[in-house]
Amino acid sequence: MSKEINTKASALFNSYPELDTGRTATLAEYKSLKWNIRRKVSKWFLELMTMYPVTDLDIGIPFNYGWDSLKDKKSHELPVLNTRFNSFKDIELEATESFPGVDLIKKGWICIAFDENISGDGFYIRAKESNPKVIYVYHDCGTNAKELIAQAQVIANSFTEFLEIIKPQEDIDDWMDKNNV
Repeated sequence: MSKEINTKASALFNSYPELDTGRTATLAEYKSLKWNIRRKVSKWFLELMTMYPVTDLDIGIPFNYGWDSLKDKKSHELPVLNTRFNSFKDIELEATESFPGVDLIKKGWICIAFDENISGDGFYIRAKESNPKVIYVYHDCGTNAKELIAQAQVIANSFTEFLEIIKPQEDIDDWMDKNNV
C-alpha cells in the first residue's frame, strides 16, 4: 500500500473515532475468493482491508442525490449517502451474482460499497490501479460496462481523496432540516 493511502486511512480513523463498526479482513477471507475475483484485487487493496477495520464499516459519502440544487456544491457541502464498505465476500457476490458488478468486474472494476438501498448502484474502483478514482455506478444507466462507466459519477479523483471525504453516517432528513432544503 502506498504511504499516501496508509497515511489517509490512519487519518480517517483518527479524525472519526466513531467509525468503529468495521473490522479488519483476514487473509483467509481473501484466499477464499474465487480465483477470477481474487486476481482482480491488488496488493494495496488487500493490505488496506487487512490492516484497517474497513470491512463492513458504516460510512457516509458526500453525494448530490441527483438534485439540481446540489449539483455544483463541493463535497463538504453535500449530504452523505449512507453505505458500508464491502467485505471480500460482498465484493465476490457483487462480481458474480449482481448487475452491474458481473459486467464491471470483467473490465477490472470492483464494488467497494453499495448504496444503502441495495438497488444495484454502487461505488467502484479499478483496484489494480495504485490510487484509483472512485466512481458511483447507476445500474440503470447502461446495459454494458462501457455505458455504465461512461455514465458514472466521479466521487473522488483518487482513493486518497476518497479517504479524505468519508464521514460518519448521518440522517438525510436531519441534514435537510439543518440546511433548509
